[in-house]
Amino acid sequence: PTLFQRLTFLTCFPPPRFRHFLVALCCLLCAIATQATELVYVPINPSFGGNPGNAPGLMNIAQAQNGFKAPVASPLESFNLSLQRAILSRLTTQTLSTMFGANTTLTEGNYDTSGYAIQVTDDHHGTLTITTRDKTTGDLASFVINAAGP
Repeated sequence: PTLFQRLTFLTCFPPPRFRHFLVALCCLLCAIATQATELVYVPINPSFGGNPGNAPGLMNIAQAQNGFKAPVASPLESFNLSLQRAILSRLTTQTLSTMFGANTTLTEGNYDTSGYAIQVTDDHHGTLTITTRDKTTGDLASFVINAAGP
């Protein structure tokens, strides 16, 4: 065979040592050509610094996943709820008038309801203290009304 035929044969099927050399050379060139950079976190949600353009897409995904449907009240149900609120408001006003007098002036004394014990004390210097005790838990809540002014 001629020299050209030998070289052509070598390029098609290089000997094992030469083949290992070519593989190592390719790996070395690939390693030199690649560059590493540090990982940088970029938030997606605009609430946490992400791109504001992501907001509509995120909102659509959230709405698609939301299975809650608000109850729709009919006009009759709305009227009944409004009527119940009005009746409860009037009952509250009548109860307060009964407990504290027709002119809704708070008078000193103890008042008992089914769930609360209310104590109204007057120091006769323009300060009224109202203490409410929950009968089931024993919790106390108190506030002071200063009617005398500063």
